[in-house]
Amino acid sequence: MKKIIFTGILSILFVGISFAQAPRIGVTAGLNVSNMTTKSDGQSETNDFKAGFQVGVVADFAITENFSIIPELLFSQRGAKHEVKGDANNYEKSSMTLNYLQLPINAAYKFDVGMGSKLFIFAGPYLGYGLSGKTKWEDVFEGKKETGSENVKFGSKENDVKPFDFGVNAGVGYQYEKIFFKLQYNLGLANLSNASGSSAKNTNIGVSVGYFFN
Repeated sequence: MKKIIFTGILSILFVGISFAQAPRIGVTAGLNVSNMTTKSDGQSETNDFKAGFQVGVVADFAITENFSIIPELLFSQRGAKHEVKGDANNYEKSSMTLNYLQLPINAAYKFDVGMGSKLFIFAGPYLGYGLSGKTKWEDVFEGKKETGSENVKFGSKENDVKPFDFGVNAGVGYQYEKIFFKLQYNLGLANLSNASGSSAKNTNIGVSVGYFFN
């Protein structure tokens, strides 16, 4: 699956570049609201959404007046929260933040709505590589609180998180001359867990703004 996704990304990028005009280059930043779908021995676990951010550079390769290939290189945060509810004297909370270097490559179709404005829809694959992460927790038992944190380890050991992530994007946006806004959904397809009988996959909703220099 990784080879298929990687080959697909390179194919989209190379085909786009070969037929494109000189690209528009810009910067982008935004807010992520992410979660993880997790299962253990076939049983789904409930997690909560966690806020993060993304920032990076973007290029727009125009194939035609309405169709573009748009790659981005981002520092992007993913993660989730988990809570075992009880009462004020007994509960457990934890939060995981995963920091990725991410390469999404989207095909976008733009609709001219006049006055220098365009609406667009887009979709495509992404690749991600884990750079760092942190887990924080807070446990309260019979009124006694304990807190702590530890760095996330990326690797192949049972308690490590797999460093490679991949998935698909889809979204909508609005562009006015050099400024654009996007709302997108990212669905992770890679199992990030090394533990036998368990799985963990990233999901994310992102809102971002960007600016093209040319």
